[in-house]
Amino acid sequence: MDQLEPILKNNYDAIAYLEAGFIGYWGEWNRSTNGLRTNPQARRKILQKLLSVLPPQRMVALRYSYYKGDIFNQQRPLSESEAFNRSGRARTGAHNDCFLAGIDDWGTYSHTDPKIINQQKAFLNSDNRYLVQGGEVCNPSPYDDCPNAQKELAYMRWSTLNGFPSDGKSILADWVTQGCMANIKRRLGYRFRLLNAEMSNKIAAGEPFALNLSVINEGWATAYNPRKLEIILRHKSTRRNYTLLTEENPQFWMPGQKTTINIIAKTPSTLPSGTYEVFLNLPDPSKELSHRPEYSIRLANKGTWEEDDGFNSLQMNLIIRSK
Repeated sequence: MDQLEPILKNNYDAIAYLEAGFIGYWGEWNRSTNGLRTNPQARRKILQKLLSVLPPQRMVALRYSYYKGDIFNQQRPLSESEAFNRSGRARTGAHNDCFLAGIDDWGTYSHTDPKIINQQKAFLNSDNRYLVQGGEVCNPSPYDDCPNAQKELAYMRWSTLNGFPSDGKSILADWVTQGCMANIKRRLGYRFRLLNAEMSNKIAAGEPFALNLSVINEGWATAYNPRKLEIILRHKSTRRNYTLLTEENPQFWMPGQKTTINIIAKTPSTLPSGTYEVFLNLPDPSKELSHRPEYSIRLANKGTWEEDDGFNSLQMNLIIRSK
């Protein structure tokens, strides 16, 4: 892990999250020939070391989420006040690599008793409000048809699903045949759609700019990695862009909920007078990626995406007058 640390540090911005690995077959924390799976101290030491070598902006995903409580000596799910605070618990999500393979997803849950399974799923439902949940299918079963698949993906708040599993390809093909694959692709992770925007239409340079937004997250999960919200003002004559920073954190735009955002952003006193187009920008905060449009979030509204810059147009104008 020490050998990996500089690689992870230099390339973390291109990493979605890190599956824990290092124990057992396929790094799935099972059937360890060294007895590490059954050794709580070894599990704790390995996870804590992984968290220390991976930059704090990224999460680690555990194959068996019920180990998390023992590792951190805390059985309750994350609270909103703990979310995204970069503690070990707030950076430890889950991955299920035998999704829908059986009643217990082939050992993903610690028992075949439905009551125990439901308790562990309820934990994930709460914990995953602020964490990554990924994985893949592995074996056809009576549990993998579209209705149950979508119900489970939504309840456990899945963000990622392997589209090219070594096993279980027939399951993905069935989802296409049964008609739910398009919806699964659309709703994995977050899906932000702007519902409404109201703003100042004329201010002087240096005065506050007020913008009120309503956004709904139509996905099954949150944005588990850091993300910014910026307002971009583009002068219609010179085409120059000016960025207004906000303190809004899109990671708290929750699945199935409408979020109201009230922004007061001060404009530069040197802002040239004229008419400006107004855009929202949700860039990756890393220095290397913040100006790359393919890493900005595209809202799910039609006709608002500006591909060249990665901006979302509000299709509204702001007039800046001279003082």
